[in-house]
Amino acid sequence: MTLTAPSTTYDLGSWSPDARTHLVSLLRGRDLTVHWVGEQLVVPTSKRAQVDDLIAYLNGTAAPGMTAASTRTGVLAGGSGGSPPPAWHPNPEDPATWRWWDGARWTSFTVPAPPVTRSWFPARSEARATTIARGSLIALVGFVVAELLSIGLVFAAIELGAEERSVVTLIAGGFGLWAGLLGACVVAVRRHGTGSLRDLGLSGVRRSDVGTGVVASIVARIAGAAVAVAIVALFPDESYGSSTSIVDRGRPSTLALIVVALFVCVGAPFFEELFFRGLVQGALTGRVGAPIAVVLQAGLFAAAHFQVGMSLGTAIVTFTVIGIAGLTLGMVRWHTDRLGAGMITHAAYNLVAVVILFFVL
Repeated sequence: MTLTAPSTTYDLGSWSPDARTHLVSLLRGRDLTVHWVGEQLVVPTSKRAQVDDLIAYLNGTAAPGMTAASTRTGVLAGGSGGSPPPAWHPNPEDPATWRWWDGARWTSFTVPAPPVTRSWFPARSEARATTIARGSLIALVGFVVAELLSIGLVFAAIELGAEERSVVTLIAGGFGLWAGLLGACVVAVRRHGTGSLRDLGLSGVRRSDVGTGVVASIVARIAGAAVAVAIVALFPDESYGSSTSIVDRGRPSTLALIVVALFVCVGAPFFEELFFRGLVQGALTGRVGAPIAVVLQAGLFAAAHFQVGMSLGTAIVTFTVIGIAGLTLGMVRWHTDRLGAGMITHAAYNLVAVVILFFVL
């Protein structure tokens, strides 16, 4: 028999045949659908509380109808009020299971540990974040090195004859930035992780990531636009110009636009999500907790988009709008526990700017 609904498995190998037979009769009396795999009892997860009650009853620690599930939280420990009451608790000998405490001693009854429900802001003790918390310094050094590499390659390109604001300098700067960011990620996982970028949440993009990414990008764009309009209205005398350097000299060529599209819709989403939402947010979460980590990485992400020569008004709008995008990307990363959806969000967000370049300029 195959259960299509989520199920829970009880290992009752330590029970006597008579005890298992008695449990089956009680389950049938409550019209519960179960099946056996050897000496393991498989029941729908939705019925787990009722099965827990019956196991407690057979163990002589509860009467039928008592809800043992209500006492499943917390780690078993003695207190001033005496021994803890009978309940399921994390198994001190096997973290993957819970074990029945009969009020005086551990029994041999175990069940799989209940699944952990992920919230928008997981606890700071989340294993992956804690593992790479020591990568904070590497992330900081990597960010500085990446910025210096970017600036250095831009100046080198200009010295070799490239225009100050051109596709060539854009590529040169991006290559330096991404090389530094990727290098920091590689060093971090090799020194403090398993050596794989999967430690930072990198995995294949799933079909569900597309929908999540598109919706999140729309939300970020609308929120950013609303805040930008409010800033402009509050400070109408400030100078607000384009922050996209290659369009400041007129309409770019089709080839330039294609290069820009690949740059901002493919390269930026991959390298920036890997660094800011993978390494930086993960390392900060292990140190200061997820809510603060999401805010800090968004601020750093916004600061990374500052360009020399921006007016004060443009800098304020850019920092605010990109910061909102960073907050959105940070929450997407934690909500999915991976980088795939965030990369789609990032790409879809930047695609809007590319479409404007193609059809407005």
